[in-house]
Parts: sequence; C-alpha cells; structure tokens
Amino acid sequence: MIVAVALRVPMFRLLALSVACLGPHIAFAAGDIDPGIVAAQTGDYLVAPLDGADGCKLTLTADEAIGGYAVAGAESCAKSLPTLADVAAWNFDGNGGLLLIDVLRKVHARFEESEGSPLVTNGENGPRLALVPAVDGVWHLPAPENMKGAWQMKRPDGIVICQVSFLEAADGDGNLALSVGEPCDSVVRKLKLRSWTANGLGITLLGEDGSSLAFTATPSGFEKDRNEGGKPLLLIRN
Repeated sequence: MIVAVALRVPMFRLLALSVACLGPHIAFAAGDIDPGIVAAQTGDYLVAPLDGADGCKLTLTADEAIGGYAVAGAESCAKSLPTLADVAAWNFDGNGGLLLIDVLRKVHARFEESEGSPLVTNGENGPRLALVPAVDGVWHLPAPENMKGAWQMKRPDGIVICQVSFLEAADGDGNLALSVGEPCDSVVRKLKLRSWTANGLGITLLGEDGSSLAFTATPSGFEKDRNEGGKPLLLIRN
C-alpha cells in the first residue's frame, strides 16, 4: 500500500542553511531551534526498510527530552526494527538530517536529506530505512518484492478500467518495468505506461512520452492522487 506524501524536506533545508557554520552531524540542545521548525516536524511517522519489509510507527513530539525532543511508540519497533526499540528522542543534525537517539544519547538511526526524496539512512546500522509521514494501514514501502504481479485499475463503482502488471526488471534510469494488459480503457492506454517508480510511500506510473499517473495509499489498496484531477481511480491487486 503506497501513498504519495508531502515531504517536509524544505524545513530541513532551511535549518541546514541556518546552522551550516556549525558543521555536520551536530545534535542541537532543545530550545536552540525555532519552535516553528520543531512543530513542523512533529507527527506520526513510518520508519521502514527500502527493501519493502515491514517497518514500525513512531510519534515525534515537541516535548523536550534527553538528546532533543521526545519520541513515543518506539516499543512497537521491537519485532520489525529492534534497533529502534530503545529510541527515546529525535533531533536535527547540522547537515539537514534527523537523528533518533536513546536515553544515553546514542544515535540509533541517522536520516539524511536527499533532493526530492524522503529522509533515508545510509545503512550503517542495518538495512537502509526511510522516514515518511505515517498512513493508517500502511506498514511498508513500495518495493519490487511486494509490488510485483497483476493489478487492476477500477472506478469506485467496480468497473475495471485497465489491467496492469508490476515487474522487477529495471530500465537504464532505474525505473521498474510495467506492462499494460487487456482490457484497458483508451484514456489509460494513451498514456503509454511502461515503467514505475517509488518515492517514499508514493508511486508513479511512467509513460514513454513523459506522461505519468500517481497513486496514494488507502488501507485497502491505492487511489489516484488528488493532484492528478479527473475521475477517481483505484488500483487494487488481482
């Protein structure tokens, strides 16, 4: 289950620019950061491996804690991501990233900024992880292993619009292959969809001539992103 989300990267970029003179990988004392920047980063998040395995959900708060600001819900990571089960705080570093820290100020995950993408770790403490705003019912990121196979595009009333299959083969740009089957409405077919790509919890189907179609997650599958306009469209596994 995938969702296109509004990432909070610009806020990180502003913070990074304002503290660049302090050097990279510095965790700030609570109170050193503009409260508006802290508030913009608070909320419920999914932390999940890039390979599509299940992750866990954390709540970043604005309450001061040892090492930064308090994290709630880390105990839920004990099964899927045990390295995060002892996390008690989060903080910004001086390089535009975010740290997850325990009560001894040990960094358990260091998320780094990537242009146009969610914050991700470099894999130094296990599998590479992404930090994305949480969506109810979604526990993993889109990846070939859990996306491959046949899907249907449907209208909310159940009318099938198009059959598509997600494939694991990648093209020269790193996008994964997509095939369109029958039946398929001309409105979708004219997009000439040939590949797909993921960004955090978002997924975009890509056409030969630069056309695209983005979907967001629901607890039961996917729906066309509202920014696409037009009639509602669901994407559901066969």
